[in-house]
Amino acid sequence: MILKEGEVVFEVPDKLTVTKKDEVFYNPRMKTCRDISIAVIQAFLNLYHKKDKFYIADALAGSGIRGLRYAKELEFNGDLKVFLNDINPKAYEKIINNAKLNKIKNIEVFNEDANTFLSKHFRFFNVVDLDPFGSPAPYIDQAVRAVITRNGLLCLTATDTAALCGRAKKSCLRKYLAYPLFGRDCHEFALRILVGYAMRMATKYEIALKPVFCHATDHYVRVYLITDRGAKRADKVFDMLGYVKDVNGVKLIKRFEEGYEKGFAGPLYIDNLYDKALVEGALKIAEKRGLSERVLKILNAIKGEADVNQVGCYDTHQIGKMLKISVPPMQDIITQLKEMGFKATVTHYNPKGIKTDATLKNVIEAMYRCNDIR
Repeated sequence: MILKEGEVVFEVPDKLTVTKKDEVFYNPRMKTCRDISIAVIQAFLNLYHKKDKFYIADALAGSGIRGLRYAKELEFNGDLKVFLNDINPKAYEKIINNAKLNKIKNIEVFNEDANTFLSKHFRFFNVVDLDPFGSPAPYIDQAVRAVITRNGLLCLTATDTAALCGRAKKSCLRKYLAYPLFGRDCHEFALRILVGYAMRMATKYEIALKPVFCHATDHYVRVYLITDRGAKRADKVFDMLGYVKDVNGVKLIKRFEEGYEKGFAGPLYIDNLYDKALVEGALKIAEKRGLSERVLKILNAIKGEADVNQVGCYDTHQIGKMLKISVPPMQDIITQLKEMGFKATVTHYNPKGIKTDATLKNVIEAMYRCNDIR
């Protein structure tokens, strides 16, 4: 069947189960993720890239829709080229045919194991994008080696949220060398575990990774990390890692150097997940290109989060249940917190979660004030 996504028309098999059994893999539910990727990578191009060539690797391309959209929709005055790879020979043929269908010529297509493909392109790509079926962990090492070491971008999707969100703890430990945190804001901690794992894997190459954009949507988490090089910068990565324990909604944080303690999650990233300028740039691009209301809603929520460097969030329903009080509307609580002099915003991954620089006591006070006003 013929489908259209963004500016690309493409062909996929008539029967789609969205499993590994498909002749060529394509997941229509990931359109929001691909839309956001276009906005984020365009913002990254505008902010960080000053050279005359820009090379992107889509190492696990499937039908090729992500890479083909990059090739057609990203705006760049220089040499923009996308390298698409998939180990499935039928996917390889489908990518070539879909490129011809759209008259896209600024691509190269490969039919190799992803790690083999990446290892052949040492420090070659400006962007390496890993969008696997499951975990990106088996490919991160070679992806780090394939991306340029300063102002390169590593994009990782993980759909194994059972592991990252704490429902399959042994799987998380095996894949990401970390203990997960199960709870209402587990999706943020899934992002932080994935970021922390990638950062640790890069340090042995004296490369420092830092997140510039992340989101947890539907059945997956997605992170974008920028590269920098040098042993001293890589050493500083460990200052941004640590362990977290949830005690009645309050997050207790231990530094990485203090070591693991039973009951804590981690190691994971404990600093800000966002580059505010890049988030604002991605939002403007999404608005200009008329991307979906859902994309704009996610980006607007993340714009608010980028201004609040808080690990986790306060879940208002959890607080209301604990105190046995009715929960006021979210916007009322946020307005009240701002009137009290704090920053506050709704999280993009939990409509009942508030990110704020206020304490739990302040949030409870704001909720009581709202109920008194009502």
